[in-house]
Amino acid sequence: MQFFQLRSVLAARRLKSLVTLFLKYGMGELAGLLGHRYKLFPRRQEGPDATPHLTIWERLRNIMEDMGPTTIKIGQILSMRPDLVPAELCDTLRELQEDVYHEEYTAIVKVVEDSYGKRLTDVFASFNVKPVAAASLSQVHKAILKDGRVVAVKVRRPKIMDTILADLEILRFLAVRIHERAQTLRPYNLPDVVAEISKTLTRELDFRNEARNIVLFRKMFEDDPQVTAPEVFPELTTSAVLVMEFIDGVRIDEFQGDLETRRALAEKGLDAVVRQLMVHGFFHADPHMGNLKIVGKDTLCYMDWGMAGHFTRAQRSALVDYVLAIVENDAEKVSKVAMAMAVKVPPLLDRERFQTDIMFLLDTVRAPLHGEVNLGRFLLDLTGLCRNYGITVRSDYILMARALIATEAAGQALYPPFNAVQSLQPVALRWLVKRYSLLFSDKPLLEEIQENAKSLLTLPSRLETLLNVVESGQLRMDMRMADHEDMMTNLRQVSNRLAAALIAASLVIGSSLLFLSNIGPHWGELPVFGLIGFILSGLFSVWLVLHMVMKGG
Repeated sequence: MQFFQLRSVLAARRLKSLVTLFLKYGMGELAGLLGHRYKLFPRRQEGPDATPHLTIWERLRNIMEDMGPTTIKIGQILSMRPDLVPAELCDTLRELQEDVYHEEYTAIVKVVEDSYGKRLTDVFASFNVKPVAAASLSQVHKAILKDGRVVAVKVRRPKIMDTILADLEILRFLAVRIHERAQTLRPYNLPDVVAEISKTLTRELDFRNEARNIVLFRKMFEDDPQVTAPEVFPELTTSAVLVMEFIDGVRIDEFQGDLETRRALAEKGLDAVVRQLMVHGFFHADPHMGNLKIVGKDTLCYMDWGMAGHFTRAQRSALVDYVLAIVENDAEKVSKVAMAMAVKVPPLLDRERFQTDIMFLLDTVRAPLHGEVNLGRFLLDLTGLCRNYGITVRSDYILMARALIATEAAGQALYPPFNAVQSLQPVALRWLVKRYSLLFSDKPLLEEIQENAKSLLTLPSRLETLLNVVESGQLRMDMRMADHEDMMTNLRQVSNRLAAALIAASLVIGSSLLFLSNIGPHWGELPVFGLIGFILSGLFSVWLVLHMVMKGG
């Protein structure tokens, strides 16, 4: 069994709080599964369930809320990743309530001054005490630079790094324990889920990454006055402080423009997302209504660039095929593109059955109830279907689906009749024409011929290498047995218990020989050495039985 030891005192304390919440919400089985009920709470019993009406996913959401801002942030990340956790949990985590407290002004000033190595008054002419926004990892203050420009200063919360590292340490600890002990959750590969969360959080905690994302986006849309993002001040940006232009706009759902302006803005938002995805291969991964502002009468401003997705040229080409297949209602093409987008496809996949299930999903787009068409929801449902078939979809496609869901929601908030699929039909037609253009195709014919020719030319040398390996007797096959770790763990447990049983038996036999030999001092008529041997072997046997019962057999 792989053993993972908590290294920090903070992590141990937060784990204790977590187990307390497991017991509070009637999840004592999970606390017991982690093997820590008796170590952390030697005298505490699980009380009666005070929340019998809640599902297990709702209990997990409440636990995350009670643990504080960092676990809420982790929950928000997981809510965008149905490829990592069950879809029901994703839907529940989207309801997380982020009631984030404001940091003390003096603590925020210290973070800024430590980042710059100078006093706050040396950088800013004024710096508002009260933040204009607060989130799990940071809060934003309005300020004025020495030259009079109004800026928004995003500051990382003090000591948040320590808390995040402690929570990630706990997650790694729990993931290993649950992965080893819970067979039903093993397909989700929880240690890999934690590794993905850790990568996402690490990137988001460094504000220089967000600054680069904004700069890149502004360059992408510098020719479009209707799409923008706040200007970044690179010379004032560090890993803990991000200084941007202060945007005085209104949220999408609070915009009061006329109906025609709303329709145009909804279509502009979809066009901007398509351009990000298909032209540049770089996109805002979370463009929900809180991250979209309307500046003036008709300009969309994308805020909060902590999370962005990237598409390679091959992925963008696959996405074009994807959109065309959905618009054409072609289940076979959708299945082929889904497998092309995947990291892993089972070799014995039942393709006919997979296509039949895709046809069922396409019906939700082709014949929606009440006229509601949700392309992003279809993509997420397709992701869940792929997971059921053992197909692992690339994470950036999941972020793309989330971006489309948020864009559709924003478009419908602006203009309720907005239909993303209908709006994508002319886009798909343009890409179809481009696809068969020799000069402008995203799959250039000459380039494909060149790549195939290179593969053919290198085939003889690769075959020669393989034959040389076979002739030298160095060919090896890597065979992996299912549930190998469980089998080895069980074998070790069996061998340990057999060894302990042999020791107990040896003590009994040795004590019997001493007792029968009648040597040594006596207590009454009983030989003392033999009597002591019987007592020790009896205690050892009782301990062995209790240990086996406590460990589940």
